[in-house]
Amino acid sequence: MSRIHLRRAHDLTPKAARTRVNRMADALGRKFDAECSWDGDVLSIEHPNVNGTVTVGRNEIVVEATLGFLLAMFRDRVDEELVRILDAEFPEAGA
Repeated sequence: MSRIHLRRAHDLTPKAARTRVNRMADALGRKFDAECSWDGDVLSIEHPNVNGTVTVGRNEIVVEATLGFLLAMFRDRVDEELVRILDAEFPEAGA
């Protein structure tokens, strides 16, 4: 199995950060046909070939995912797509 761990700083309110994570969840759901659900400040992402979370912190977003065998072969592509979505929703804080 392959793991992805990404962090992105932000200077948003918790509500604004959560709204942007919801947009990320919509994009991931469409792109990878993943199921997403909230538990407090943690968005869980489930798919037969990936399990992960997006945690909304006060000053950062943390994305953690474990890729199954089939997606592990495409880890770089998955990582690039996640970074692209993070770049769109959470440009560097203060930039």
